[in-house]
Amino acid sequence: MEVEWALLENPIVEEIKQMGFVLSSKLFVIALKVFTSMSKSTWKKKLEVYRRWDFSENEVLLAFRRYPWFMSSSEKKIMSHMDFFVGKMGWDRAVIIAYPQLLGFSLEKRILPRCSVLRVLILKGLVNENPNMGSLILKNEKHFLEKFVTKYEIEVPQLLDLYKGNNNSLLELGDGIDEVWKEPIVKC
Repeated sequence: MEVEWALLENPIVEEIKQMGFVLSSKLFVIALKVFTSMSKSTWKKKLEVYRRWDFSENEVLLAFRRYPWFMSSSEKKIMSHMDFFVGKMGWDRAVIIAYPQLLGFSLEKRILPRCSVLRVLILKGLVNENPNMGSLILKNEKHFLEKFVTKYEIEVPQLLDLYKGNNNSLLELGDGIDEVWKEPIVKC
C-alpha cells in the first residue's frame, strides 16, 4: 500500500498523467517506462527532432499518447524514418501522428519493401493512387502479401523479389519504373 501511494505522489507519474494518460491504463505503464528510460535532455532533443519536421509539441504528445514507444526511437532513427516518409514518400506529418507505430518498424525490413511494392503497383496503375499507406504498413505480413504481392504476381512477377529486398527487380520491371523513387507520388 505504501508503494502505491509513493508511486502516486511521484512527480514523474504526475507529469505523465498531465500528458493525458489514465493511471489505470496499460498505455500509462508503457509511457512511464519510456519516459523514465531517458533523461529530460534526451526527451527535449527528440522533441527538437520532431520540430524539425514541423511537429508541434501537442502533435508529438498526441502521437506519444497513441503509441508511447514513439518517443523511444533514437534521434537518428526518427530522422531517417521522417526523411523517408516525408521526403521520399511525400507524406504529411498527419500520417505519422495517426500511425505513430510506423516509427517502430524497420525501414529496411518492413517499410521500404512494402512502400516499394505499393509504388510499383501505383505506377503500373494496378492500385489506387492514394491508398492509406500508413495503415497498409501496419497490416500483418500474411495480409499484405495476399492483398498486394500474390494478387498481382501475374501482372508483376518481380513483386515478391522486390518485397524480399531484391532491388535489382526494379531493373526488370521496365515501363517507366525508373520513376519509382524519383518523386513522391503518394500523399496520405
